[in-house]
Amino acid sequence: MNASKKWIIGISAAVLVGGGLYLYFRNRNKTKLTPHKKNLLSILEDEFSAWELGSVKEGDPRTMERIRRYWQDAGITSWSDSRMVSEPWSAAFISSVMKRAGAGDSFPYSPSHSVYIREAVKNRKQGIDSPFKAFRPEEVPVEVGDLVCYPRAGSQATYDTTSAYPSHCDLVANVQLGKAVTVGGNVSNSVSRTLVSLDKDNRIADPKYHAIIKNLL
Repeated sequence: MNASKKWIIGISAAVLVGGGLYLYFRNRNKTKLTPHKKNLLSILEDEFSAWELGSVKEGDPRTMERIRRYWQDAGITSWSDSRMVSEPWSAAFISSVMKRAGAGDSFPYSPSHSVYIREAVKNRKQGIDSPFKAFRPEEVPVEVGDLVCYPRAGSQATYDTTSAYPSHCDLVANVQLGKAVTVGGNVSNSVSRTLVSLDKDNRIADPKYHAIIKNLL
């Protein structure tokens, strides 16, 4: 087999595998989801598709308008395009998706993940009437629409940390077969999907995660 044929077969296999994973991401039972969560999943699918399943990277002119919107929805309107690309935009992505899905005043939109993580922890600890409450990963199962969060490398933050700290959260798009399919922004410089291992009770098995924000909207 010559090199050209090998290349064609390799590309075809990649397309088939990628397509299969995309179907896995999309095929889920939506009948029991609330209108907010249906909106949330529709937006995630649109974003994931626009970034071509994570293959389009930040700085690509095709996605610049989307990055501008992420930051705007997180409260940042005056930065240059270059800064919007160079600064971590994962929390801005989450804020934008939540706002467009109709979270309203119940979600603290921010360019920093730890702002809404700490707010959700406070909601839970103080019994505040909010649809967003944070739990430790071993306490609750993961469900579609939840946020799964972890401190960035080098951070000593825990679930109980009350000061700002570097962190990351993704939104849960699907739960099946011992895995949670999550989607996040600025993951591998794109909007990408991550598979998170779950135990038999659908609780997160990966010890790097320190909080699950339950979404009760």
